[in-house]
Parts: sequence; C-alpha cells; structure tokens
Amino acid sequence: MALVRAVTKLLTLFGITVISGVALAVGVVAISLAGRPLGRSVTVSGKVQLLHLRPLAVPSKVYDSKGNLIGVLASSDNRTVVPLSAVPMIARNAIIDVEDNTFYQTGPIDLRGIARALRVDLLAGHVVQGGSTITQQLVKNALLTPKRTLSRKLNEAVLSIRLSQQWSKNRILGRYLNTVYFGNGAYGIEAASRTFFGEPVEKLDTAQSALLAAMIENPAAYDPFVHPAAARFRRNLALQQMVKNHTLTPAQAAAAARQPLPTVPHPLQTPPPTAFLNEVILRLMANRSLGPTPQARYTALYQGGLKIYTTLDPRLQADAKAAVAAQMPNTGGRFTASMIAMDPHNGEVRALISGNPTTPNGYDVATGRGGTGRQAGSSFKIFTLMAALRSGVSPNDLIDGTGPCRIVYPGAQPATIANAEPGYGVMTITKATADSVNCAYVRLGIDIGLSRMRATARKMGITTYIQKASPATVIGSSSVTPLEMATAYSVLANGGVLHNARFVTKVVAPGGKLLVKPPGPGKRVEPQNTVRIEDQVLQAVVNYGTGTSAALSGRPAAGKTGTTDNFGDAWFDGFTPQLVTTVWVGAPAGEVPMTNVGGITVYGGTYPARIWHSFMSAALATKPVAYFPAPNLSNLPAPTYIYPPYAPGTIPPFAIAPPTTVPPAPVPAAPPPTYLQYPTTTVGPKTSPPAKGGPSVTTSTTVPKTTSTTVVTKSPTHSKGKATAK
Repeated sequence: MALVRAVTKLLTLFGITVISGVALAVGVVAISLAGRPLGRSVTVSGKVQLLHLRPLAVPSKVYDSKGNLIGVLASSDNRTVVPLSAVPMIARNAIIDVEDNTFYQTGPIDLRGIARALRVDLLAGHVVQGGSTITQQLVKNALLTPKRTLSRKLNEAVLSIRLSQQWSKNRILGRYLNTVYFGNGAYGIEAASRTFFGEPVEKLDTAQSALLAAMIENPAAYDPFVHPAAARFRRNLALQQMVKNHTLTPAQAAAAARQPLPTVPHPLQTPPPTAFLNEVILRLMANRSLGPTPQARYTALYQGGLKIYTTLDPRLQADAKAAVAAQMPNTGGRFTASMIAMDPHNGEVRALISGNPTTPNGYDVATGRGGTGRQAGSSFKIFTLMAALRSGVSPNDLIDGTGPCRIVYPGAQPATIANAEPGYGVMTITKATADSVNCAYVRLGIDIGLSRMRATARKMGITTYIQKASPATVIGSSSVTPLEMATAYSVLANGGVLHNARFVTKVVAPGGKLLVKPPGPGKRVEPQNTVRIEDQVLQAVVNYGTGTSAALSGRPAAGKTGTTDNFGDAWFDGFTPQLVTTVWVGAPAGEVPMTNVGGITVYGGTYPARIWHSFMSAALATKPVAYFPAPNLSNLPAPTYIYPPYAPGTIPPFAIAPPTTVPPAPVPAAPPPTYLQYPTTTVGPKTSPPAKGGPSVTTSTTVPKTTSTTVVTKSPTHSKGKATAK
C-alpha cells in the first residue's frame, strides 16, 4: 500500500509539473498570438480592430402614454443593464475578491491561477476551480462557448489579452457585472439584486454583496431558496475572502455573517398580455426601422433593450372596460363588445377592447387580427353620404325611402331591401340618415354611382378589400374592423384630414437612438366644408334619430348606428371634435343572431350606443365642451328631388314641407337601362319590419309577375351625378 501511495504521489507530482508547464505554454502562446486575427476580431491593413462582443440580451419594455409599464418583451434573460457607477463599491469589491482578487493589479490572464486551478482539479479528481480571470470569464460569455477544451482555453486567453488592450479595467468590470448569471433567471447584478432582495443594486449591503459574489461559481448549488445551508457556508467563505483582501475587518465580516439569507424570491413582475400590447408587437415586427428581416426585428424587440412608448391612455382604457362591464349583459362570453377610441387629430389609439377576451392570442375583433372583420351595417352609409355631398347633393334634397324596395342592378343578384320601419315615402337626405332608411340610401348610392362610394371608403381609411360594389355594399354588407371604422370616422371629426391609426409614439434604443419617429402631418382626403355638412347631418342621428341613446349631456355628438342582417352585428360609430369611438357588439365566434340578449333584440341603437354614451361621458368628463364648426351653406342649391320623379301636380307625403313646385317627370326617348325598381305593391309575403334603428335587411326575392313597378331613370336636367353600371 505504501508503494502504491508513493507511486500515486510521484505521478501526481509529475502531472502537476506537466500542468504547470502547459499553463506556462498557454500563456506564452497566447501572448505571441495576441496580435494576430482570432475569434471575433477583424483586421484592416494588418491592424487589429476592436473586438465585437456579443450583444447582451436585454428585455424591451413597453410603456403607456403616461409612462406606466404595460409589457416586458423578453426571449429568456431577465436583465437590466446598469452603469458601473450604480454598483456600490462593496458589491464590486466582493465580486473581485471572490472571482479575481488581482483584477486591477495583473493582466487579463493569471498563469499562476491557471496552474493552481489545474493542480487542485487534478488532486480532487474533478473540476474544482476554473482559474479564469474576470476578463477571461467575460470573453467566454460574450465571444465563446462554455465547452472546456484546450483550443477554447487558448482562444480565450488570446482574446482576453486583446480585449484588455482595447478596453479599460472599469469597462471590462462593468460589462462583466451586467453579463454574469446569478441564478433564478437573473442575468446581471441589477436583476440579481431585485430577484434575491427586492431592491435595486444601489441598495446592496455587505451580506447581500457577499452572497451574490458567492453564487457566481455555481448558482444552482448555492441557491439560498433551495440550498440555504450551502448558500450560507459559501457566503461566509466569501466574507472571509474579503477580510483576507482587506476589504472588510473581521468585525464587519462577523456582523455580516449573522445576517439572515433571503427566503422569498422577487421574480420580474410583468403585466399580463393584452390585445393592445399584441397589436403593438405585431406592428413593430412589420416595421423595418427595427431591422431588415423578421429575425432582426425579433432580436431587437426581445433582446435589444428597447424602450417602446405607446399611445394607450390608462384612464380611458379603464373607462372603456367599465363602460362595457356596466352596459353589456353577462352572456358567458357568447356575446361581447369591442371598442376602439382614437384621437382624430393624430390617429393615436387611446383605448382598445378586443371583443374576444377569452382568446387573447386568437381573433381580435377590434383590429381584425386572425379574422376577416365583420359587416358594418348602416354605419357604412357615411361613405355614400360623403360621395353624394361631394357630387352636389344637398342634405335638404328629397329622396324616396319607400320600402321594401326591389333592386335590380347590373352585375348583382336581384334583391329586396327592407327598411327598419314600414312606409316612409319621400324625405330629406338628413331625415333618411337620422332614421337610417335603407331604401333611401340604396337609391342614393345607385344615383351617385357605387364606384364613388367605394372610392370614398378607401380614401377615408377602409383598407379591407371591397369587392365590386353592389347595392348591398351601401348598407354595409362588406366586412370591416372597428379600427378601420374609427379611422374613417376620425376624418369626419378632423375636418377631412386622415391620420392612420397609431399605437406607438416612439421607440428608443439603448444609448438614446430614436428608431421609430412620429409620423408627419395627416393627409387631406375630403373637403373641409363638405365634412362639416356631413357632421351636421350625423348630429341628427344622435339628436332625434336611431342613436339617441348615445346623446351626451350638454355636449354635441355625431355618429351612426349599424345593424346587420339577422342581427349578427351591431355598431355605433360616433365622435365629438375631441375623440372618436367605435363600438361593436356581437359574437366573436361568428354571425350569431342577437334576438334575445339581456331580454332584448340588439340593434346599433341599443347596447352599442349605450356603451358609447357611458364611455364618452367618462372619457370627456374633464374636457371642455367642444362644438362642431358650422358649415358654409350659402352655396347649397335649393332642395330638389332625387328621382324617382312623380306625376305632374302630385305631392307625396313628406317628412318636411316640400318645395312649392314639383318637377315634371321626363318621358325618355327610348327604354333606359333598369337600375332601380320601386314597387307600388307589396313585394312577396309581407313581414313585420323591426323596430326603429333596426338592421339593414337584405334578402333575395323574386317579384311576382302581378307586381306593378315603375322604372325610374335620371332626368336629363338632373345635375347631381350619373348613375351608371360599373
């Protein structure tokens, strides 16, 4: 046995001698190679340039318009970069004493330390000491892999020497303190201080600093929450090391050793994901200002430490939630409400209610993400009205709203349009808008040209593709999103100037570089006076029409209700000069008839208008009353008829007093194309139409041969546009 021990001791001594020689050789080779290109450095004309350390993975933070944190975007690392000046001297010294006590006195590699570590590892039979300096550890973490091979060790030494030639000691230490892993998901000393002690790094004391220094070697083994005894032993050992290096007195170390360990972790508190935050992320992922490729933009968002400032107003968001909760009955999530509130003067979205709260990453009704939008119903009539006003139609012009009306239009299936209420007859454009008379608006749309209506919708912000316009498009058969409708209505609230919807005001990179800047001025898409005339018409909807439930006390408001076929969607889109808000109510799962929701059939004038009223009353409570600018009506022509013409001398029933003269009906020279057919008898089986503010009902019906109709064409003297098939 004695012989075996002697041989073992001899072999160990021989191994130590060899190891020491290897360590010395590594140092010599490293020094000789320090001037050659290696690792992640580059050379220009033979001159070694700066090393490019791997960027630190730092989460990005998202803030609302008041500076409150609303989201943290992180791929994995919990890290907050702080300057070296923010780290207390006691914490710096603790880590230096434990990890590299000659950091400021010696070079980037410690040959004696390497030899000593190899000797200890050999005697122990396994890895006990690493022997790496702080500079070497930084190089390993920022440039290399943790794989332990002789070539990697040589590369590490070479790069450490090169880095020390290019960076100061303080810069190396600062980067190291922000890089090193402390356990429990905390990367860097700031995240570690908050995770283990719930305090920023500036408040670290002696005992806390010693514990963090002790944990670097093996964060899992010395986790105070899992292995408190091992953590205490290792911390006290670090305190002794600090005494040995004259950082602490024995008395100070003894006092720190009596301090308790932390018992409760303080993980990074991140706000829950929201539909608004999801929209911010998706928009930034498409913004090339953050990078030329999707991967580059993802890296910037989740590892770039960006500060993202958004348009969300926390008070208005709370008001929106409260309004929906107060007005919508509990249907177990079957029927919900979606809302978009927007500042019309800059397009900034102030509040967003998804409309699909049970699946935050699924279909978002408000923005249309993951879906195809919903039919807008009569809230879409604003585009026909705008196109008509621009073509010379006056809000005092008269049109026949009689319904049901049989529509035969080239390229479209014949259809029967029903009004929400029976009868009507001739009325002004203003009255037809206030009462949302479908037959009047379909006739108006065909009269001024459906292509004009579609072009107007696009100009005002409807980006969803609208197929070739048909008469049903006038009353909202196209699918759109609340975000699009809020954008379009903001044109009316802003005098005809369009601002595209904005969710982000700016994005700031570390160092202060502005990546996303505020956009330029808005774009005028409609004449100012024409918009003011339409605003006046839409105020009638709220004052005495289908949207009276939305009326605000002591404050003017304008808007439009919308209800779709079979009561599958209900809308109220409204605005004041200060704020635009769109409310949709329906089933996020699809077009489900809302014939008994909270005991009522849902129209745009019911829950949507009530939610709008509740929200806007709260949102504008602190704002002064703002009035719509009065339009210039001096150039409006005298009221006239929008055909059908009536027989000479006959005066049909009017909503207001008719003109004193009625233009005669022209006799066409040849049979004209058939665009509109106005029934003089009931079309098909008579049904009881819905109540005021009801849906835009469109059904395909075959007119019985016994039905008498009058074919209507435009008079040659009519100067308000030409109805043609497009």
